[in-house]
Amino acid sequence: MKAKQEKTERETGAAAGTPQGSSWNSRVLTGVFLALIFGLTIAGFFSPVRERSESENRTLAQKPKFTLASLFAKKDEDKYTRKYEDYLTDQFIGRDAWIGLKTRTERLIGKKDINGVYFAADGYLITKTDASSVDAETEEKNIARLAAFVKKYSELLGEGRVYAMLVPTAADIYADKLPAHTEEYDQEALLARVSDLLGNSFVNVRDSLLAHNGEYLYYRTDHHWTALGAYYAYRAWAEALGKSPRGQEDYSVSTGSGEFYGTLYSKVNLPMQADTVTLYDDGRAYRVEYDMNGKPQNSLFAMNRLTEKDKYMVYLDGNHAVSHIRQQGEERNGRRLLVVKDSYAHTFVPFLAQDYDEVIMVDFRYSKMPVSQLIKLYEVTDILFLYNATNFVQDDNLYQLER
Repeated sequence: MKAKQEKTERETGAAAGTPQGSSWNSRVLTGVFLALIFGLTIAGFFSPVRERSESENRTLAQKPKFTLASLFAKKDEDKYTRKYEDYLTDQFIGRDAWIGLKTRTERLIGKKDINGVYFAADGYLITKTDASSVDAETEEKNIARLAAFVKKYSELLGEGRVYAMLVPTAADIYADKLPAHTEEYDQEALLARVSDLLGNSFVNVRDSLLAHNGEYLYYRTDHHWTALGAYYAYRAWAEALGKSPRGQEDYSVSTGSGEFYGTLYSKVNLPMQADTVTLYDDGRAYRVEYDMNGKPQNSLFAMNRLTEKDKYMVYLDGNHAVSHIRQQGEERNGRRLLVVKDSYAHTFVPFLAQDYDEVIMVDFRYSKMPVSQLIKLYEVTDILFLYNATNFVQDDNLYQLER
């Protein structure tokens, strides 16, 4: 009788999920989890170390060299442990698939932004620049630096020769597409403040972009503006300089690619509609040299870049320290424009290139040559400072405006 009772209790306990039953389930789950972790770790040892992620369009962290100095470094980004953590994260096997899985999971729980990207209306991904993330000190310094730069070179080159253009990003122009209750950095207030400081030297393109914000001014999957957005900005620039802007009919407009997936797509890695890259060709002949390499190209468009992941590089071959554009032909006006820029200038410069004998573009992320030296070297007559607004207030390289 007692043996029968004990048997009944064991059967009842297992069926009811008592510790004996749950213990078995826990062991199975733990075993599966450990097998997955160890399996991925072992697979990682045999996987080649990747230098670059085409999907994310960036260089991946490499295995750091161990030193005592790096182990006890004061700055977090210089510490060996931090660098090794970045290396493991970047080289994790199946990284792209895990990014997509993470995005799906966070979308299911209702997150408005993932990896610094908003899932906005009409199929747009828009870069998040939270107001609290902008360092006030850097912002103030960069505004002061730009004002001093414009004043200094206006006195050197003459009035009407130096201009600044801060381009609002999609988060401002497409604000109606953002999720509700976002706390985005106030680009409108920034532009108004800089405009007050610079007066006629500031080119306001925001009004022009807002007037056309129902159009395809920014890519859905990338943080840049499209050629159409740059064209409307070009019209505002020409009018600010007292020029008659050229119409779209004055350009040969063609589709470079209809299969562009940009930087924001790479951060979420979910299926989306591809972007279209459009080229506006003015029909003129140019000689373009990058980084003084002695290998000039004969077009403003690097068509070979359309076969790569980052098709935005078709515009003036992407980022370079110094890009030198020379217009070919007999017409000369003696004007040589220096463009101090970020990558928003690449789409914009093809619209104004024919107005100058030469255009020199400098990117402070890659060049340490002082502006004063560039002006002498290329006999510059005009200057345009062109950045997107949120990049401008966060860029740590603008101390070079003072050199």
